[in-house]
Amino acid sequence: MFITYSGVKKNSLAMKFNPLTKAIYTGNGEFVKTMNCPYKVRWDNLEAKTSSTRKCTNCDHSILDTAALTNEDLLQIVRQHPDTCLKLDLNQHNLNIIADGILEQK
Repeated sequence: MFITYSGVKKNSLAMKFNPLTKAIYTGNGEFVKTMNCPYKVRWDNLEAKTSSTRKCTNCDHSILDTAALTNEDLLQIVRQHPDTCLKLDLNQHNLNIIADGILEQK
């Protein structure tokens, strides 16, 4: 799991991420995946496969940058490949931060 943040205004139909539970949802609230990575490896230190995909040399999983994905694309990829790891940037335009109403971003 890779997360950064700087307070950029988000799209209301964007994917949703709860940093407290590490759960990611579609913009409609459909659960996609719980983010969990025991290897705290920086994106720049991963083996590049494409501009939006890297490979972890610790676990051999692919890591997909979600910045250019739609809700539908993300859901389809995770359903087809549940072990795919995801990179989230809390500044990306297609991601809203939620926290069960506690820190919800507007």
